[in-house]
Amino acid sequence: MLRQRIPEKRGAAFEVAAGDTFEVTDPEGQQVADLVAFNADDHAERFSTKYSYRRNGKVRVTDGDTLYTTRGREILTITGDDCGTHDLLYAPCNEWVLEEYYDQPDQNGCRENLTEALEPLGVDEELVLDTLNVFMKSTIAEQTYIDIREPQSEPGDAVQFRAEQDCYVAVSSCAGESVVNAGETNPIDVSVPDGTELHTNF
Repeated sequence: MLRQRIPEKRGAAFEVAAGDTFEVTDPEGQQVADLVAFNADDHAERFSTKYSYRRNGKVRVTDGDTLYTTRGREILTITGDDCGTHDLLYAPCNEWVLEEYYDQPDQNGCRENLTEALEPLGVDEELVLDTLNVFMKSTIAEQTYIDIREPQSEPGDAVQFRAEQDCYVAVSSCAGESVVNAGETNPIDVSVPDGTELHTNF
C-alpha cells in the first residue's frame, strides 16, 4: 500500500477499483477527515448520507457497515475500524461556514479541498455535497439538536474501506478550528493500492 500524508486543511483524491481497499488514518489523534465517493463512470451517482443512514438504520457507521449511493447501491464498505465513531449528519465545512461559525475568513473548507482534489478527475463541484465525516463525533440532543463533541480517535487510529464499485474517492483533513477537531487541526493519512495516482491541492 502507498501511504500519503494530507497536510492540515488540504485534500487528496484517487481512483479505487471494485474490490480494492484503502485506509484513512488519524496520525495525531482527534482529527476529522471528510470523505466523498463517486461512481467512476457516472459522477451523478455518488455517496449519499441520507440513503446510507436510511439503509443502515443509524446516523453513525462502523466496521461492517456499508455506504450507499444516490441510487441506493453499495459504494464502500467499512472493513476495519479502530475508532467506531463517524458522522453522517453534518455537511462539509466550506469558506462561508468557516467564516461565519469559526471566525476563519479566507480559508478553504473541506468542500473546497475535495473539489480541488477531484478537479483532475472531472467531478463537478456542484456534486460535492454529502460527506462521511470520519472520526467525527456528533449526537442528537433533546431528540432535536445536533451536538458536536470532541473526536474520540487516538493517534494511529485507522478506518479501512473496500470499494464495491469502481469509484473516485476524495479525503480532506477537516479545517475547522473548533470542538470538531478538539480545537486545532492536524494532518490525515491515506493508504491506497500501490500504483494509485493521487491528485492533491497541496
